[in-house]
Amino acid sequence: MGHPLEFDYLIKLSPAEDCYKIISMNCNPAPGDNGYKYMCEYINDPDSIMNSIKNEKPLIGKELKDVLNWKYQFNPEGCYCKPDSREHKWGLVMEVLHYALVQYENKTKNISQLIVS
Repeated sequence: MGHPLEFDYLIKLSPAEDCYKIISMNCNPAPGDNGYKYMCEYINDPDSIMNSIKNEKPLIGKELKDVLNWKYQFNPEGCYCKPDSREHKWGLVMEVLHYALVQYENKTKNISQLIVS
């Protein structure tokens, strides 16, 4: 309905020694954001849509690298009304997290090699 949405994704991973298993996943409207109240499904049934957003936790218990083989539905809609749209957003979040962690590890590895050399 033309209102911006802002959601926070919070993911907790196990240590590298445990292959970065996904321990917890949470998606909630960002503090101060009320754009979600204008979504169609929120207007129809606010409790149901917010419970769905809160309780959907794809890949929980899996290793972060499993996101690379996860075939989630492509659905780039801006809202969170449909399960495919929410899953698509989780997929993007997890891919970005995986990419950032690989970059961090590579940088850390290179720094360690420079210090040891």
